[in-house]
Amino acid sequence: MAEQNNTLGLIAAFLATVLYGSCYVPVRWFEAGDGLYFQWMMCVGQLISGVFVLAFAGDYKEIHNGSCDHHLLTGNALTITIMDGIGMAVGSLLWNTVTCIVGWAVSRFGLFGSLKKVPYDNVMNIIGVVVVCVGGCFFATLKHHPMKVRPAPWQIKPTLPRSHSEGVKKVEELKVSNTTRLIAILCTVFVGFLYGNMLTPVSYLITKNGSEGNQMHYTTYFFSFCIGAILTSTIIFMIYSAYRRNRPFINPELTLPSLISGLMYGAATCCFFMASEHLDPIVAYPILAKAPGIVCAIWAILLFKEIKGRWDVLHLIAGICVTVVGITLITISKVKLY
Repeated sequence: MAEQNNTLGLIAAFLATVLYGSCYVPVRWFEAGDGLYFQWMMCVGQLISGVFVLAFAGDYKEIHNGSCDHHLLTGNALTITIMDGIGMAVGSLLWNTVTCIVGWAVSRFGLFGSLKKVPYDNVMNIIGVVVVCVGGCFFATLKHHPMKVRPAPWQIKPTLPRSHSEGVKKVEELKVSNTTRLIAILCTVFVGFLYGNMLTPVSYLITKNGSEGNQMHYTTYFFSFCIGAILTSTIIFMIYSAYRRNRPFINPELTLPSLISGLMYGAATCCFFMASEHLDPIVAYPILAKAPGIVCAIWAILLFKEIKGRWDVLHLIAGICVTVVGITLITISKVKLY
C-alpha cells in the first residue's frame, strides 16, 4: 500500500460521513414497498459512480472478481424493512453500532484473512470503541414516530383527504406493530454484521497482493465492488420478480430518487475506501460506522420529524456527545504521541 496521509483520510472520512448519512433522504418521501426495486436502482446509481472513478483514477488492466462484495447488497435489500419498522435514524444508528464492533474486530484481530492492524495506543482504541457502543445504547431508547410517505400512483384514491390538517392527523395515527419492530431490529443486527464485513474481501486481496510484492490501493477495487453490487442486485430482483409472478412492486416515482441515492452511496463508499487506506480500517470503521448515523438523526429530527419529544431529543444529544467522544479517542489512538 502507498504511504498514508492522515489529512486526506480524515477529509475522505468527513465526506463519506455526510454522504452516507444523507443517501436515503431522497427516497424517504416515496412509497418503496418491499424495497427490492429501490435497491436495484440504487445499485445502478452506484455503478455510474464506479464508472466515473474508473475513468479518472481506476485501473483499466484488471477487474478484481474477488472484491465483488455481496454483503452490501443483501444489507441494502433490507434497508426499507428496517426504516419502516424502527425508522431511518434509529435503524441507522443501531446497525452502525453493530457495524462498528464487527468492522473494528475484523481489522484489529485480522479476522477472515484481513491484515491485522494494531493502533499506537491500544488501550485508548479499545476504550473508544466501548464508548461508541455506549452511545449506541442511548440511541436504542429513542422512539420512532412513523411518517406518511407519498403513495404509489395506483394507490392514490380520490376519496382520500387532501387538506394539510387531515394529512397531519393521518401521520399521527400511523402505528407499527411489535412484530414489525422485532423483525426490523433483527434485520438491523444482521445488516450491521454484513456492513461490518464490507471491506473484508478487499482487505484480503490487498494482503495477498502485498505478500506477492504488488502495491495495491483500496480504490483499485472500487469498480469491481460496484460490478459485484449490480450483479447481485439484479439476481436478487430477478428471483423476487419470479416469486411475485412477474409482478414486482415498482413505483415509477422512486426511480430517480433511488438513482440519486445510489450516486451518493457510491461516492460515499469510494471516500470510505480512501479513508480506510489512509487511516486504516481499525480507525476508519468506527468513525464511519457511527458518524453517518448522527447525520441521519439530524435529518430525522429536522426534516422527517421521526424523533419528537424533549426526552427523546435529550437522549439523542447525549448519545451523539458520547459517540463523538468515542470517535475522538479512536482517532487519537492512531496518532503516535510519544
